[in-house]
This record gives sequence, structure tokens and C-alpha cells, in this order.
Amino acid sequence: MSLAEAVPAAAGGRQEAAATPRFRQTLRRQILLAVMAIDACCCLASAVVVIFNAREATRVEVGASLEMAEPLVRETIASFQRSAPEDISGLQFDLPGVRHVRISVHRPDGSLVSSREPMRPSAFSPAPAWFARLIESPLERQEIPVVADGELRGMVAIQGEPADEIAEVWEDMTSLAALLAAFNVLGLAAFALLLRRILSPLGALGRGLAALERGGSDQPLPVPHVQELAVLAERFNALAVALGEERDRNARLSHRMVFLQDDERRQIAAELHDELGPCLFGLQANLGLLKSGLSESGGLAAPAQERLATAIDISNRLQTLNRHLLRRLKPIALGEAPLGEVLSGLVAEFERRHPDHQFALLTAELRTGYGPVMDLTVYRAVQEGITNALKHAVCTTIEVRVEEQVVNGRAELAIQVIDDGVGVPAETTSGFGLLGLAERIQALRGRFRLRSVPAGAALEIFIPLSDAEEKRR
Repeated sequence: MSLAEAVPAAAGGRQEAAATPRFRQTLRRQILLAVMAIDACCCLASAVVVIFNAREATRVEVGASLEMAEPLVRETIASFQRSAPEDISGLQFDLPGVRHVRISVHRPDGSLVSSREPMRPSAFSPAPAWFARLIESPLERQEIPVVADGELRGMVAIQGEPADEIAEVWEDMTSLAALLAAFNVLGLAAFALLLRRILSPLGALGRGLAALERGGSDQPLPVPHVQELAVLAERFNALAVALGEERDRNARLSHRMVFLQDDERRQIAAELHDELGPCLFGLQANLGLLKSGLSESGGLAAPAQERLATAIDISNRLQTLNRHLLRRLKPIALGEAPLGEVLSGLVAEFERRHPDHQFALLTAELRTGYGPVMDLTVYRAVQEGITNALKHAVCTTIEVRVEEQVVNGRAELAIQVIDDGVGVPAETTSGFGLLGLAERIQALRGRFRLRSVPAGAALEIFIPLSDAEEKRR
């Protein structure tokens, strides 16, 4: 498993969370949209009721005007008939105060003689045609014959004309709609501000949960005055305290396990060095003396010489393997020389074994050491990162950076292994090397991340120095 193919287990949960689709609308926006929808429905229902009432009122108003105009028209016709005129063109109607009525005079053949238009208030503009169709009802029309000397001289038509009444209704509705719109805008703005204030604890709760996901929340949430939100804040604070205690307990246990593993490695390395090392040295020395003695006494047969040479070769290989195991279990210089020099020696060893690759080590103001556990973790991180890059990244250049930095007021040690390979594939799994390294980083409350960069892949590890120093003490 390589830098380009491994995904750290410590970052797996966070990557799954990032892949989860997020809702695009906030709770505040959804509530506002719901209130606006309800408000729109209420306004629509109010408009329907107003139109229905206006339609009925217009019908009643026009009907009343017709009832008022009819006797006056009949009286005018009767007076005109008594004068027995030859032509009805002189028939005129003066009906002061009568609105919503159109009076027209026609000859017997239906031709129009004259027409009295309804009174129209000059203050109102005509209503739109679509609104007039909603308000107006079927027009009422009455026809009164004009007879003089027993001869039909013409017809007088009385017809309802609701246009002026509809114009008044339209004017009233537009004024009312503008007023309601202004009140609705102001009301919704005030409601939005109030809702934002009421729901602000939910934002704090979300930020607190994000802090818990990242590894901890030092500040408890303030308890709001809203009862339901106060319960959530109190439960969250209790959960944060419980998780913090459990996290500290797990960190202490993980650190203890790492310490025991390192201690066991040191014991095994000591036994290999103190017990197996002298035995292998003695075996090599005796085999060498045996070979020299046999050569002086006349030598051995060819098969015996081959077996002796094989035994000497095996002893040499065992000695080399023992040295390699000692370096793997406990780097000899680690803890004895400054950490920067130990890392430089590690990179130099990789350069010697892989001359076709270019290596670069950048260490900025590192301390002499950070304690046995921390120093070994840094050493293993660099070793594992370079090893994985060489195996699977298909790269030619590997750059290692180890430096102290300050993030959000907290000092931490940053370790980066960057290669110029193929990057991190979309679907990857973690190998044992990176899983073990991730466990060590987690025990030190560090962060472990593997990501693609424009030029390849980068393994990034960040370990808080305060926690490491506390564990060192």
C-alpha cells in the first residue's frame, strides 16, 4: 500500500461525512418559505372573498340604480307623450344623482336617436378588462315604449352600467393590496430577524458538533432561553464532557499501548544485540578458524568445502539480517543524536538503496528530541511515507518536510512526505503500515491526512506538541 493508494483510517470517517449530500436549504429558510406560502394562500383567499363580495355589491348597486331610474324615466316619457310631438328626438332625460345607468332612445326601426351616458367620477381610472370580467354580472335591460296618439314613436332602453362601480372596486383593491404588501414585507422582515435570533443556538450547536467531529470542543454551548433549544444545548454540553473524558481515557490507553509496544521493541532489540549478536559473531569466528585450520592441514574434499562455504555465507546473512532487524526495531541513533540528524541518516540510507530516485529533506528549527514515543513516531512516519512512495507512487522525486508550526495559537509538529507520482486513486484502502502509523498518530491526538496534490500525492501528519510534551513527562 502506497502514498498514492492508501487512505488513512483516521481520515475515513471524515471523508464519508464529506461525501454525504448536504441539504441546500436551511431550517430558517424553510420556515420563512412556509410562512410566505401560508401568507400567500391567505392573501389569495382574501382576494377571492373580496371579489365575491364586490361582485354581489356591484349587482345590488346597479339593480338599485335601475329601480331608481325606471320611475323617473316613465314620468319623463309620460310628460313627453302628453305634448304629442311628431318626433322623439326632443326626448331628453335629466336624472341627477342616478349612476350606473345608461338610457338610450331608439326609433321604431331600432336606430339610435340619443343616449345618456352614466355619471363617471373623474377620480377613478377604468379597471382592467380581466378584472371587470370577474366583477360584472349579466347586464339588466328594460325597454319602455313611447306612444303618442296611439302610434308607436320609439323605444327607451334602460341598461345597467357597472363600469364606474367596478373602477371604484379596482381602486380600493389596489390601494388595499399595496398596503397589505407593505405590511407583509415589514412583517416578514421582522419575522426573519426574530427567527434568526431564535434559531441562532442551532448554528452554535452545528459548530459544536463539527468541533466534536474534528476531535474536541473546549467551550460549552451557551444555554438559550427557548426551552426546547435549551434542552439540546444542555444535552450537547453533557455529551461533549462525556466524549472528552472518554477521548482522554482512550488517548491515555492508546499512548500506554504504544509505549508498551516500543518498550517491547527495545527489549527485543536488546536481546538480539546482547544475545543473538555475540552468538552470530562467535559462529562466524569459529567458522573462519575452521576454514583456516582445514586449509593448513591439507584441506577437505570438494563437497565438504562447499558445505563449509555455505555455512559461512548463511552466518553472514544472519548477521546482516540481525543488524536490519535491530534498525527496524529501534534505530540505533534515535535518542542518542538530534532528531534532525537521525532523519538525515534515514533519508541517506534510502538514497543509497535507491540511486535512481531523488530525495530532499527539509527540517526547520527542530529540537534535539521530543521524547522517545514522539521521536520514534516521527521516524516511522518518514520511513513509512518514503517506503510507500517508492513502492507504489511511480515517482522520481520524494520530498520530506519536518517542522514546527503554530495553528490557532497551538504549537504542533508538521510532517509531510510529498512525491511527484500519480496521486491518490479515487477508491483506496489502508495497508497495515499506514493503519499502524494512524494508530500512533491518534494516540498522540494528531491528525493524519493523505491527499492528491497538483504534482502527485502528499502524506501529511500534524501532532500537537503540548500533548506530546505532557505524555513525555
